[in-house]
Amino acid sequence: MKEDIKTFVPAAGLATRLGGIPKFLLPLSDKSTLLGFHIDNLKKLKNNEILIGTNKKFYKILQDIYKEISIKKLNSSSMVQTVTKLNLENKKLSLVIMPDTYFENYKIVEDMRTKIISSNLDVVLGLWKIKQSQIGKLGQCMLDGDRVKKIIDKDVNCKEEYFWGLIMWKPSFNNFISDKDSHFGVSLNRAIENKLKIGYVISPDEFSHLILFTLYFCQQSPKTSVLYSIITNS
Repeated sequence: MKEDIKTFVPAAGLATRLGGIPKFLLPLSDKSTLLGFHIDNLKKLKNNEILIGTNKKFYKILQDIYKEISIKKLNSSSMVQTVTKLNLENKKLSLVIMPDTYFENYKIVEDMRTKIISSNLDVVLGLWKIKQSQIGKLGQCMLDGDRVKKIIDKDVNCKEEYFWGLIMWKPSFNNFISDKDSHFGVSLNRAIENKLKIGYVISPDEFSHLILFTLYFCQQSPKTSVLYSIITNS
């Protein structure tokens, strides 16, 4: 299997929880946004094509910021639908980066690529150990040795130790992705039921899904912020 990757960055949400401010444009520092952090790291990966899918509201903003990145304007109701509208890849590995998440060490992506191209696995997930505050908010993974046996999505009663935050796959997984799937956990469980091989790599670092960050910004009157002004006047 070739090591070339096509990375999908689904950024087509309507940002309703932040009064119109997309989470991926929230600042991580005075020099970088959340999306900028991901793009900077993705550009360092060898043999990697980056493709962003966004809606008409944020299309021009992202075009102005990321002139060298391929950006497609589309209407979408879910992350899975955004990815399918960006056209699934039949020759390369595929990677999905959720732009409203944050993990510090991108080495896990290279570890996932190494594992998938050197094995008969169809999919490799990037896993993190779940915190108490994250239970019921993420897709937890039932593991069986070196394989993922099942995805349990956002279940407050789930006792599984790890959740998935990254997904990389070979073209063999494409047939199990439907644009009607509410999330990739549905696609993954369908693939598992059909005997596809789902492996994983565990990151020792922490992972944030930005829910608490979002709630903080909601409490800070986002309509008075600079980001809101930029977006609503574009």
